[in-house]
Amino acid sequence: MLKLKLPYPPTINHYWRHVGQRVLISKKGREYRADVSGYLHRKGVQPLEGPLSVDIELHMPDRRRRDIDNVLKAMLDALQWGGAFLDDNQIVRLAIEKIVAEKKAPPKRRTKAEIAAGVQRTADKPKGQAIVWIAEVDVERHAHANRICLQCHQSFESKGPTHRICRDCKHKQSKMPPSVVEAGSGKRRNGVPM
Repeated sequence: MLKLKLPYPPTINHYWRHVGQRVLISKKGREYRADVSGYLHRKGVQPLEGPLSVDIELHMPDRRRRDIDNVLKAMLDALQWGGAFLDDNQIVRLAIEKIVAEKKAPPKRRTKAEIAAGVQRTADKPKGQAIVWIAEVDVERHAHANRICLQCHQSFESKGPTHRICRDCKHKQSKMPPSVVEAGSGKRRNGVPM
């Protein structure tokens, strides 16, 4: 298993640039790829082969609203280019978690002595980061993994990737009269049937 601490990736909007009819990786994108590649080279990472599981903790640089899916492609592309794995189609499981930055306290005022001495306070530029865990996956064992039921949110032993509702919830559904099932299966607004 690899544990990597990567710099915060550029968004998809800043990763590619259109030049005429061509689409190229932007300067920010190339710098990010070079940073990730250098980091992987310093750690001596060898490319992983076979199916992979990738877990990501995305620590936001500030409290602005951001979409976590906008940085995912740039990060996976840089990891592949840097040599963490051969191709991103090896990834069979991908989990990402957004961790919002804490609210910062206002900066302290300089004292008279600091002003007289000419001390300048520099504001720390916020830095986000991405902590990435990459592990090889045994597909045979992974097919019968524990999953979370989509209805009761309890862990259960699944028989495959499409088996997402536990036996108890399926049993409860089969006992419901057809009119109840139809009423709940229509259009919804904010999770409430219309």
